[in-house]
Amino acid sequence: MRYSKRTVDVDSFHGGLRYIHGFTYRSIFVLTLFLYLYLLSPYFNLGGMLLHGGMIAIVLFLGMHPLLAARSLQQMPLLLTFIALCFFCLYNLVVIIFYMEAFSTSFQNYVIQVGVYIMIGFVLAFYLIQKALDMDQALTLCFKLIVFVVFVNSAIILLEYQFPAFRALVESILYLPENSNINYLTREYRLRGIASGGAANLSLFHGTILVLLQALYIKRKISFIYFLVASITIFTSLLFIGRTGIVVGFIGIVLFHILNLMLSKEKVSMRRVLIYASVTAIVVVAPPMLALLYPDSVLSYSISFLYQGVEGLEQEGTTTSLIDMFAMSDQWAKLFFGVGAHTGGFDLVRRVDAGYMRMFTALGIPLTIAFYLFVAYLARYVLMITHYKSFWIVFMIIMFIAEIKEPFIFKGYSARMMWMIIGMGLCYTFSSPFYADQREREPAY
Repeated sequence: MRYSKRTVDVDSFHGGLRYIHGFTYRSIFVLTLFLYLYLLSPYFNLGGMLLHGGMIAIVLFLGMHPLLAARSLQQMPLLLTFIALCFFCLYNLVVIIFYMEAFSTSFQNYVIQVGVYIMIGFVLAFYLIQKALDMDQALTLCFKLIVFVVFVNSAIILLEYQFPAFRALVESILYLPENSNINYLTREYRLRGIASGGAANLSLFHGTILVLLQALYIKRKISFIYFLVASITIFTSLLFIGRTGIVVGFIGIVLFHILNLMLSKEKVSMRRVLIYASVTAIVVVAPPMLALLYPDSVLSYSISFLYQGVEGLEQEGTTTSLIDMFAMSDQWAKLFFGVGAHTGGFDLVRRVDAGYMRMFTALGIPLTIAFYLFVAYLARYVLMITHYKSFWIVFMIIMFIAEIKEPFIFKGYSARMMWMIIGMGLCYTFSSPFYADQREREPAY
């Protein structure tokens, strides 16, 4: 039995959620709700009771599929991945004993979360295999639902800005930590929708989805109207989340189309003309149109620096701040072995956001390089088996670049999506009976 004979329909529906083999409206709704809670992980504050949306989604998903979870834990690729992650954890614990006065397990907590995300990908892959979907069809379904999730969250953000009463209602059911540096109820242009937080983390995720929309449209998985409406909505929402996603979206889209054009056999098509014209029009028309809709305070913070060139980037200040974060130790032993603290400060006092610096202090430079090579090695299994190659390559490039700013490969919305997809890739590569069928069935772009 070949997947292509049973699930042509998953490739044919344009933005809708109908006619997917083996799926009912209920199963689509449940999967969409799971992806929303899992990826955006909102903390709900209901009558003084704190509920972690992401944790609830994971527990319910695994509880609904206990046999698939048990089967996943029996798979050698998943066990070997867990062993590799445990090695990094144990090494960090040894270094902590030698260097740190106060015992900390923050690095271990992050690694455990990564292991859970990979397992979620395994279980989800087994679930979709039961529905007779191969890797590309599973990714098409998940990508469409993820785009829908971000589209909905973007619409909520825009409604929050336009209607303060709605913003107050949304924030009344969400938890805001006392030590949060952003008050999402009162800050004019920093919103989060129904998510655990905003700023660079959410901005990166929304910006990445702008690139994903390009891939779905190029591969004829969504209609032009849906692509255009979703792109404009998500892009506009970034004005009220953070600048990171705007930069990521712009760079990612350019890289995607360059790579996609190189890999694709079909160099010229009406879809390419439409998408290139749309992206160009958005870049050109966005400033004057947004100036009519939103005050200067929003635009000057979000996009004006991009149109001012090098001078704008210098005034924006992020580049200077990033350079200041990379303060290396002058002791070779600390550089080589690390100091155990996942804080980015070799003096065990300073804390920085840069992801690479945090890994340097936690593991030392050699093992940090080994860890990121391990991530790339796992990501390779997705690349080998999917035809979303252009998007996956650009997505991983974005993640490694974003790691300069914060530890986005370890935590956050984009990390949860990345590790889930890696788990799916491992499952489909080593545990799918249709591995050979799904490699050459569709043009690899």
